[in-house]
Amino acid sequence: MSHRINRRGLLKAGGAVLGAGALAGSFAAEASAATISYTNDGTNYVVNTGANLVFKVNHSNGDLVSFVYRGVEYQGYNGKNSQVEVGLGASTVTIASTSATVTIKVVHGTLVHYYVARAGENNVYMWTYRDANSVTMQRYIVRLKPGALTFSGGDAWDSATVTTVEAADIFKATDGTTHAKHYSNLRTIDYDYVGATNSAKTVGIWLVRSNHELSSGGPFYRSLLRSGSTGSPDLYEIPRYAEAQTEDPRWGLNGPYVLSFTDGGAPRVRSTPAPSTRAGPIHWACRAGSARPAGAG
Repeated sequence: MSHRINRRGLLKAGGAVLGAGALAGSFAAEASAATISYTNDGTNYVVNTGANLVFKVNHSNGDLVSFVYRGVEYQGYNGKNSQVEVGLGASTVTIASTSATVTIKVVHGTLVHYYVARAGENNVYMWTYRDANSVTMQRYIVRLKPGALTFSGGDAWDSATVTTVEAADIFKATDGTTHAKHYSNLRTIDYDYVGATNSAKTVGIWLVRSNHELSSGGPFYRSLLRSGSTGSPDLYEIPRYAEAQTEDPRWGLNGPYVLSFTDGGAPRVRSTPAPSTRAGPIHWACRAGSARPAGAG
């Protein structure tokens, strides 16, 4: 079963921003029969996907302030939220819904960010639109609750036992090894998602990258993917990494990228690189009830 979303139909005249109502409607035909709903608690929009996920978006600044999966909170540390960069600040935040979807639209100057949920899914789909450098966006940061997940590899470290080697990014462990969030060492073409599971392997939280059509650097570019610190674990979607760039920024709609929650396994939603998503339709081809975003020129 496939579903086409025509970009021209979703962009307002002049190509300014994606219409939230159109985006919500574009998912409706394939969402499950589960019931999705939202409420306003006075500070946040609270979205219940009808599966095992409830998340909250602040309706003053667009921060993702909570995501509760199977009754457990997994968002944040040191009072920090998941957000564009370190937070957009005061923004215009609106919400739209259908019987099968909820779309939250965050407008901050020339930047527009979207959160979309589908009934019966444990996923938060995100898009970010930029047409100028007037609002900086190098990355979207998903901040995770310390101790909830287990990280391993060169980009994982115990913040309680390491000593700083360089700035605040590179550390030396007691066994003499060095660790940093820069040590993932994966090219864009080498990964589809980043994340981790709990120690029992019964919960996995993943950030599935976008197709990086609008991400500067190309398929062989390496940049930050996550921070595996025990004290401040992060997952990153990076439209444009500011270091060692070889080309100018690319403007337009970046996404979808997906915050996905599983029962310990790999995420079932994938982002497939494509020749162009600017001129052609975006396809959502469902496999076993999950979405597979792909672009076609």
